[in-house]
Amino acid sequence: MEAKMMRIFAMLMLFGLCSRGNAELRECTLSDLHVTQTATGKNAGGNPEYAVEVENKCICTQTDVKLLAPGFKSSEPVDPNVFRPDADGKLGTLNNGSPVYYGDKIKFNYASATKFSLALFSSSVACS
Repeated sequence: MEAKMMRIFAMLMLFGLCSRGNAELRECTLSDLHVTQTATGKNAGGNPEYAVEVENKCICTQTDVKLLAPGFKSSEPVDPNVFRPDADGKLGTLNNGSPVYYGDKIKFNYASATKFSLALFSSSVACS
């Protein structure tokens, strides 16, 4: 009888952990991507250089990440597979639209007379 009760208790505990995990997956949003920018102290093309890092703190993968980047230009080359201004001149695509997995940090540097805000605009959340 005691073994049966222990088995039932173990199953309830497992169910509780699984249920909580699924609730966390449904709550992932664009705000789980964190953008930080810091001045590197270097200059490129006569402009200050900035380091940008976008980290996915959501357990779910986020794809097709877009940043607001109106008028983005850099006096140093930025790898277009990491960050590429879109043709509209208002948005930029991160990581070539490819998945940004949990814990990933996508990094790039740019140099400009002005610091761009590079705020998050959109992404697609893919939970499995």
